[in-house]
Amino acid sequence: MTMGGYAYAPLPTQSGDEETSSSRTSAKSDLGVNESAMWAGQAGSVHLRSDDKSTQNSQSLPTYTSPSASSQPTSFIQRLVVVLVLITIWPLIYFLFPSYLTSPTSSSTSIDVPPLSPSFVAECNALLKAPSHTYTKRIESLVRALPPSTGWIAEPGPSAEYFLGGFASSDWWLSERPFLIHISASASSASSVEPTITLLTPAFEALRASLMPLPEEIKSKVNWVEWKENQSPYSVLADSVGEGARRFVSDGLVRHFIGDGLRDVMEEEKDAKVVQGVKEIRERKDKREVGLLRCANQFTLHAIRKTRAQMHIGITESETRAILDEELAATGLEDGEGLILFGENAALPHGSGTNRALGKRDFALIDCGGKWGGYVSDITRTFALPDSDIPQSHIEMWETVRQVQHAPYELLLSSNITSPPIHAELDKTARNLLTIKKGAKAASADPDFSVFTHRLGHGIGLEGHESPYLVQGPLGSKPVLSGHVFSLEPGIYIPADGKEDWNGIKGVGVRLEDCFVVTQDEDGKLGGEWLSGPVEKWGDI
Repeated sequence: MTMGGYAYAPLPTQSGDEETSSSRTSAKSDLGVNESAMWAGQAGSVHLRSDDKSTQNSQSLPTYTSPSASSQPTSFIQRLVVVLVLITIWPLIYFLFPSYLTSPTSSSTSIDVPPLSPSFVAECNALLKAPSHTYTKRIESLVRALPPSTGWIAEPGPSAEYFLGGFASSDWWLSERPFLIHISASASSASSVEPTITLLTPAFEALRASLMPLPEEIKSKVNWVEWKENQSPYSVLADSVGEGARRFVSDGLVRHFIGDGLRDVMEEEKDAKVVQGVKEIRERKDKREVGLLRCANQFTLHAIRKTRAQMHIGITESETRAILDEELAATGLEDGEGLILFGENAALPHGSGTNRALGKRDFALIDCGGKWGGYVSDITRTFALPDSDIPQSHIEMWETVRQVQHAPYELLLSSNITSPPIHAELDKTARNLLTIKKGAKAASADPDFSVFTHRLGHGIGLEGHESPYLVQGPLGSKPVLSGHVFSLEPGIYIPADGKEDWNGIKGVGVRLEDCFVVTQDEDGKLGGEWLSGPVEKWGDI
């Protein structure tokens, strides 16, 4: 008879009612072998697809014969107990190990990812060393942007890293004790271009500060000033720089209590043109900076492609994140990290905090980045696997996002430096196209944040998010200039329990993100270069 896919048959014996000793011994031996085979088959069955369980078991477990009719009831009960136990624990096994039960292998996509070009990697490695006088030239640009008798003040962070080549956020932990960088024109310089660099440090931290690595071109120009615990650091700084630099422009990342302390003893320069002029120095990237950003983004895109090649239906978000972390590190990127969202989890731009397993009808969204030479990448891809079964309506939504990402680029191509668009116009162009695709009227005043819920993009460089910002409102009121690097990252987000839908669709999210540098030709015509991508058609990464 058959039960649970296993076949049982009576043991063939010699004629008569009695078995020979040899046949009984043989029967015991056969039973032992087949019992082992049955248990091995049952243990291995937890790795099979659930819908193939009975078929696979019947193929993998051999037929065996009973030693005698009197032992069959006991064997039957044993096997019945095994079947009942498996039926009972199967749901628990499926819950704990979904990816093992829904895919026969760890990778079923069979996607070929070509290696990075060795010459490109060599170029990226060559960019890591800054050319001589890089930081001197940057500081000279800063001094030229400052009015007479005015200094620039910052704390350790991205701006200090940019101008000094040291004291990045990772080098010096900020505390309630101020460590300040002051840069101004030398009072003895007739051209007002020769800079003076003052580093104000807590006295008990002076030795540690002096040991921090700085380029030789900067180290030789630093004037170290110490303040003791019983002194005001702001008064010590003011006395040190003297009357020749009693006005200051504050870096945008200076903390509020530091600004308050400085304003007690010095006068803050509030001229908007001066402040913006200083800000533009970091906003507009030079050729080497663009190269570092290109490397960071291309390496990141390669890591995403390598990750997709190892994904399969049933893999979880956390398992995918572990693969992505390894692939980002394998490229040489530092501080790599990513956001992994499957299916309806992607309907919230920054996720819902679950560990969803990837289903056949689910989009996968990966948003990640890392650092190359200190410069940050930021890429998002929404895609499916070859084994996926994505509804056509969802693919059409994805195609809408792809077209919306291209719209600001088309606007730039029709612009020139004499009348450049402001950053808000890039957002408006993208958002209005999406609104029209949704079947609504383009907004004339208030932006439509109904399904595209965030700004179009942000500047990127030594920080993952920095100015300029592509958003309608005050933050987006400045003109687009050559050297600006920013993300273009439109999205459509339709939470399952939200009030919005997209042609009846709910529980879906799509975002595409690539970084872009604005260029200018000799005639003043604006253009640009995508530092990764963009995707040109469904199925691309």
